[in-house]
Amino acid sequence: MAEDRIRRLARKIEDLRRKDESSATRRKEIHRQRVEAARILHCVCETFVGNVNKLIKEDQMSLVPGEFAGEGVEDSRWQYMLNVRGRVLLIDLEPPPQLVSTELFRKPYIMQGEVRFFNQELLDDSRVEEHGLFYCPGEGVKDSSGRRQGAWLFWNGRSYKSGPVDDSYLAELMEQLM
Repeated sequence: MAEDRIRRLARKIEDLRRKDESSATRRKEIHRQRVEAARILHCVCETFVGNVNKLIKEDQMSLVPGEFAGEGVEDSRWQYMLNVRGRVLLIDLEPPPQLVSTELFRKPYIMQGEVRFFNQELLDDSRVEEHGLFYCPGEGVKDSSGRRQGAWLFWNGRSYKSGPVDDSYLAELMEQLM
C-alpha cells in the first residue's frame, strides 16, 4: 500500500516537472510575441510618419524613438511619441498582469496600452483624449498556414468604437488635433 502511494507520488512529481516546463515555454513564447507586437506597432508608426513626411516640405512629423529599441525584459514597457508642431500622439504599452487577458477588452490580448492625443488647446482646457490599445494574437490577417498573425486594435470607450491601429486610425487622431 505504501509502495503504491509512493509510485503515485513519483508520477505526480514527473507530471509536475512536465507542466512546469510547458508553462516556462509558454511564458517565453508570449514574451517573444510581446516584443514582436511592440516592434509591429513601432513599424506602423514609422510607416505613417514616413508617408506623411513625404507630402510635407516643412514641419516634418517626428517619431520618438526613431528606431525600435529591441529586446526587453519580461515586463518591458514601451513608449512612442508622434509629434508635429506640438500636436502629440503619445503611445504607452505594457504587458497585462496575466499572460493573456480579457479584463479591459473583449478579445484576448497579450499587450495593452493607451494612445493619448493632445495639443496646447486641449492641455489649456485640462483635456487629454485617450483610447485603449490591445495586441490580440487571435486577430489580423491569416498567414499561409491559416493562423492569424495578430493585430493591434484600439478601443474608444466614449464611442464604443474599435478597429485596427493603422495609417487611417493614426491620421484620424492627428486630424482631431489640427
